[in-house]
Amino acid sequence: MNRALGSRFFYGYVIVSAAGLAMFVSSGAQNSFGVFLPYLLAEFGWTRGMLSLGLTLNLVLMAVLAILAGYLTDRIGPRWTVVIGAIIGATGIGLLSTVNEIWQFMLFYGVITPLGISMSYLIATVTTVRRWFMRRAALMVSIAMTGSGLGIVLLMPAAEQMLSAWGWRQSYIAFALILVVGAVIAGLFLKRDPESSGTYPDGVQPSPEELATRADFASRGEHWSVKEALRTRSWWLLVFSQFFYIAVIGLLAHLIVWGNIDVGIDLGTMVLIYSFGFVLAAVVGRLFAGYISDWYMARFGISRKPILYVCVLGVALGCFLAAAVGSMTTLIPVVLLLGFCYGCGMPVFPTYLGDLFGVTNMPVLFGAMALFIAGIGAAGPVLYGFIYDATGAYDLAFIITGILCLISGVCLFLLRPPVKAMASDA
Repeated sequence: MNRALGSRFFYGYVIVSAAGLAMFVSSGAQNSFGVFLPYLLAEFGWTRGMLSLGLTLNLVLMAVLAILAGYLTDRIGPRWTVVIGAIIGATGIGLLSTVNEIWQFMLFYGVITPLGISMSYLIATVTTVRRWFMRRAALMVSIAMTGSGLGIVLLMPAAEQMLSAWGWRQSYIAFALILVVGAVIAGLFLKRDPESSGTYPDGVQPSPEELATRADFASRGEHWSVKEALRTRSWWLLVFSQFFYIAVIGLLAHLIVWGNIDVGIDLGTMVLIYSFGFVLAAVVGRLFAGYISDWYMARFGISRKPILYVCVLGVALGCFLAAAVGSMTTLIPVVLLLGFCYGCGMPVFPTYLGDLFGVTNMPVLFGAMALFIAGIGAAGPVLYGFIYDATGAYDLAFIITGILCLISGVCLFLLRPPVKAMASDA
């Protein structure tokens, strides 16, 4: 393996740090819904289902706008995509401080905020990291995405303290400032790919053996258009393998209010369980999955699917167990299981997308994939909210989403790498 000339320090590590910072502040803003939810319910008397529609609209538009984010990442680069997105997203979060009517919440949180955060959050950051690494692709994506988890771990308890001290209106302004400052700084350090900077992925020239024996290396330079990818069975099985997002996104939206009001856990304690239970477990899962999938791919030459089975089947188990939760003692193990298994899938699914379809057109492909995935996940909050409104409990939602996770596992089992010449699976 030959290291690029004059590259004692590999700039890819700066890319990982900048991407992590952008995701840190973006995730804090995007995932603040659950912390603010009890305060909005108390202030206005809106139902959980009504407010969940705002989150669902947010997620649907995040999905639709992911294609735009991918297109902009290719056209103007990740730097300006993230910077522009941060400014727009912070505007939406800041305007939430003025809400008095439900339609205002829908507009500011459901429309303006996702327009910006779709550009500053996952698409531009994850695809840029994926372009800069091959041998340690999943690990580096995992490390960068740890910023997203830490954003929830640190900013959610901070939000609860802000809410107690300042009220929800001033807290939204504080979140807007955190988003715009952090993401703008991060965006300024992002660069498109190693080749345009005169180096190689990982800072090391690939060996002929790697190019000949590793499918992910061989597919790196392939250019799959969205139209070509959509014609493959592999694409649709990868989409349907992520039905588990319905469970996770629905649970994340309702976890705090479920534990606080239905299980009877103090609100402050429930915020800590969310942040230091679910999210920290997800961070550990991300790092574990990133390292182990890179390791066994290099050692045994197999795909990343085994770690993805851990993700979808573990979330399924967590959903079924959640239906039996009745106290903090039974809730905490379920939260840890769900967080860890969900975390295993977060970095590996987009890395696996690059393994299957290459990284040349990955921002647009990931944007298109996110359209389907986030669209699927957007059903979660409203499903949980309206099932609760209709039945007075989340049990039916847990069972339904657990079954959907099992369907994800079946789709993974059937998934095979696509063959570009035939635009179909091998």
